[in-house]
Amino acid sequence: MSSTATTSPTQNHNGDSSHEWVPKQPGDVRSPCPALNTLANHGYLPHDGKQLTAPILIHALQEGYGLSTPLAHLLVHGGIFLLGQTGAFGLNDLARHNRIEHDASLVHDDAKGRDEYAPISPSSTMVMNFLAQAEDGRVLTAEDVARARVERESQCPVLNSLHAEVARGEMAIALGLFGQENADHQEGVPLDMLRQWLAEERLPEGWKPTHTQGLLQTIRTAREIRSLMATFKKEGAAGGVHRDQPEGFKLEISPIS
Repeated sequence: MSSTATTSPTQNHNGDSSHEWVPKQPGDVRSPCPALNTLANHGYLPHDGKQLTAPILIHALQEGYGLSTPLAHLLVHGGIFLLGQTGAFGLNDLARHNRIEHDASLVHDDAKGRDEYAPISPSSTMVMNFLAQAEDGRVLTAEDVARARVERESQCPVLNSLHAEVARGEMAIALGLFGQENADHQEGVPLDMLRQWLAEERLPEGWKPTHTQGLLQTIRTAREIRSLMATFKKEGAAGGVHRDQPEGFKLEISPIS
């Protein structure tokens, strides 16, 4: 990788390498993917979201999130293959419907009757509805994610097997990156952390990768989500998919500004 490819994306909108959060500016482009938008907002990717290449994306995923080399390469080269474009591209190109982007997003409206490009901005209502799946009101677990995916997919056209796998993998990575152990010794992502990432597209204050997020770990979590989804679908056939929150339930989360 050339020195240009390794240094340019690590500078933020102000030209330094502090990686402080700077929101999208006029002329910048973004995608339906909060993970990549966050990297651009923190300067791991070019802040304008333009002229992206495989080396730039791989470097940003490894530096910003601590992804392993195999996982970063799979995501980037697989994504570029699905995108079907040659040469450099912008984050906005990732909104091309049914390329990498798919229906049944947990935080974005479906493309529906729109033309080639799907919605980019997250829906604040959908973000809050997704976070409300947290059984304990504090952290979101793989079980909560699986339940949310079953409910969301029931509202949409059937996803093909590839995009269903993409959808599970997206949250498997998020659980691996941000997961912490709750009071019941379950791994889950604190809701405020997830809200910041999904709705504001920013990293939690002071957050840095604490481990290398590997391909095998991500596959295991995605399979766990798939298995839980199958269980919940069976429960749904018996009228048991939707879970009523207990009396006095309250989300421990800041409102979306």
